[in-house]
Amino acid sequence: MPDEGQRHKRLNDIAERMEMRLEAGALKTAEATMSLGAAFFAFINRGSVVDLAIGIVVGGAFTSIVQSFVNDLISPIIGLATQKNLNNMFLIIHCSANSTLGCRKGSDHPYGTVLQATTDGAATWNYGNFLTSVINFLLISSIMFLLVQLYSNAFLKTLKKTDSAPKKTKPCSQCFEQCHFEAIKCKCCLSFFPPKPDASSPRYGPAENNNSAK
Repeated sequence: MPDEGQRHKRLNDIAERMEMRLEAGALKTAEATMSLGAAFFAFINRGSVVDLAIGIVVGGAFTSIVQSFVNDLISPIIGLATQKNLNNMFLIIHCSANSTLGCRKGSDHPYGTVLQATTDGAATWNYGNFLTSVINFLLISSIMFLLVQLYSNAFLKTLKKTDSAPKKTKPCSQCFEQCHFEAIKCKCCLSFFPPKPDASSPRYGPAENNNSAK
C-alpha cells in the first residue's frame, strides 16, 4: 500500500490540476466577455447606430412639439365651435347599472371628461382622441414629406453639379484604368495616350505600348 507521503502528493497533484483547469476556464470566460464587450462597443460606435439614436431622440422631441401644437393651439380653436375640448369629445355607448351621475347614452350625457365617464362605469367611444391622433399623423407626415423633398432636391442639385463639372480623368484604351486627363502615359499598363488633335508639343509620345517600343 502506498504510504502517507505518496497519498498527499497525489492529492496535491489533483488539486493543482483542478486549480489550473479553473484558472483556464476563468481566463476563457474573461476573454469571451472582453471580446463580447469589444464587439458591443464597436457596434455602438458605428455611424449608422449613432445616426439612428440621434434620429430617435430628434423624432421624439419633434413629436412632442406637434402634440403640443395640436393640443394647445388646434384643439382650443375647434373647441370654440363645439364648446368642448377635442380630447373630451366622446359618446356614451353603454351605461353602468351602478351609475351615480345619471348616465345617458349618446352625446347628451352629464360627463365633462372621458375619465369622469369611465370612473362612473360608462363605456365611451372616444372619437375626439382619434381625431387628435389623425391630426398629429397628418402634421408629422406632411412635415417629414417636406423635409425629404428638400433633402432630395438639394442632393439632386449636388449630383447635377458633379455631373456637369469637367472630368479630370480619362480611361486608358488598353487597360481601362482612369488616369489624369493630361497624362501622356498610362500609370497601369504604361501605354501611351494618343496625342491631342491640336497638340504640337513633342512631349506626346507615339500611340503605342511602351513595352513594345525598342
